[in-house]
Amino acid sequence: MFSKFTSILQHAVEALAPSLPLQEDFVYHWKAITHYYIETSDDKAPVTDTNIPSHLEQMLDILTQEERERESGETGPCMEYLLHHKILETLYTLGKADCPPGMKQQVLSFYTKLLGRIRQPLLPHINVHRPVQKLVRLCGEVLAAPTENEEIQFLCTVCAKLKQDPYLVNFFLENKNKRLEAGKEAGTDQVKDDPSSPDTGQNQNQNSSLEDSASQAPSPAEAKPSSVHNTLPNNDNYNLVSSLLNLTKSPDGRIVVKACEGLMLIVSLPEPAAAKCLTENTELSQLLTDRLGQFYRALPQSMDPLDIETVESVNWGLDVYNLKEDAAAFAGKRALISFLSWLDYCDQLIKEAHKSAAAVLARAVRERFFVAVMEPQLMQTSEVGILTSTALLNRIIRQVTSEALLQETIYFLLGEETGPETLAGITQHPLRHRLIEHCDHLSDEISIMTLRLFEHLLQKPCQHILQNLVLRCLEERNYSENKQQEEREEREHMENGQPHDAV
Repeated sequence: MFSKFTSILQHAVEALAPSLPLQEDFVYHWKAITHYYIETSDDKAPVTDTNIPSHLEQMLDILTQEERERESGETGPCMEYLLHHKILETLYTLGKADCPPGMKQQVLSFYTKLLGRIRQPLLPHINVHRPVQKLVRLCGEVLAAPTENEEIQFLCTVCAKLKQDPYLVNFFLENKNKRLEAGKEAGTDQVKDDPSSPDTGQNQNQNSSLEDSASQAPSPAEAKPSSVHNTLPNNDNYNLVSSLLNLTKSPDGRIVVKACEGLMLIVSLPEPAAAKCLTENTELSQLLTDRLGQFYRALPQSMDPLDIETVESVNWGLDVYNLKEDAAAFAGKRALISFLSWLDYCDQLIKEAHKSAAAVLARAVRERFFVAVMEPQLMQTSEVGILTSTALLNRIIRQVTSEALLQETIYFLLGEETGPETLAGITQHPLRHRLIEHCDHLSDEISIMTLRLFEHLLQKPCQHILQNLVLRCLEERNYSENKQQEEREEREHMENGQPHDAV
């Protein structure tokens, strides 16, 4: 209560006092925060009982006002002060210690608002992207933490900034080998002081000289990200993706959806090094496939094919389902909607992803979900199980729209062979042969559902389907002509073995 009264009194004094230059006002608020830690011995009082949140908000307002009053791209004295005195580094340290309690939330909120409100590029500056990278590491460490909402807002803001300037993602690829080499050259103490410093393409001495000259730089946009990740991508850590993946396991559905949105932004970045690191050094593909398998196994063993086929279209993140309000409810509908919703997310993610990342993710879905989970269900002898799994596969084929995932789905069903059929080919890929046999199954329901499956396959815009199912069977017969162009032209000029103009 006393702290709130003090805050109100402070605002009243500031309103009545003559306005100070922006830089002096900015420095005043920052020193008020640092003096709190010098003068206060009680570190158990929550941060909301102090003036720290008010001072941080005032600092943000000053930075925003300063940018409005200056020409576009020009760095003002307040921003220079923030960069040169490494205020973000200090705030990161306070947030990591969460001192006073709740400080981590305040720091996350400050970073989020700073990156969101300031239009000039801040991330290229070493005194910005370093503490941002460190703060990214703190996100998602504890599930259901009181800071989850601030964490996901901060991560999504960083993702949005990277989407605007994709080359900046190289600042967030931390090279482990380079850090170890720097530790051997400069001593282990230096590595311990900054164990999470990202690779910026500079050694420690260069970094220190850059920090010393930060105030002399006219614009933070002059810094350029390193290209070292193109040469050593296998040793990069992608902490931004790792933190988002951790938050997808949150019990709060809203946090999960926001984390999925952040991943969608990250995978669409056009940087090849980031795409390679995404697939090789993160658990993204494992998340996609494991959750697909989890939702699939939660489905009932027996479902009416008509229910599977007629359930409404599902978009990921919007699978809100109320059993009481659903007039067309059936057993397993909630589980089916969850499965189709996650399938839609995988499909959209692969569609938006960098081409190389999309191919790897789609192959992972094929190997870890289609082959490992669905194929045994399609190859079983139980008619009920065959019917349900075929109906689900039919629904999957209808729903998939991304080119890479569609191709891997087709390879799973038909194989990759394009040459004439052989007995060895049937042995190597028995699923295709089994599905063809199911077209003439003793159960009419299985036959009809399998025929629908092939009908939907043939409607897909993929040459491999026609080649594998139809054209390869005609190549060894006389239905197609494989003669050279010259022979065909000569034949066109001949009639009954004689030229057209022969008498």
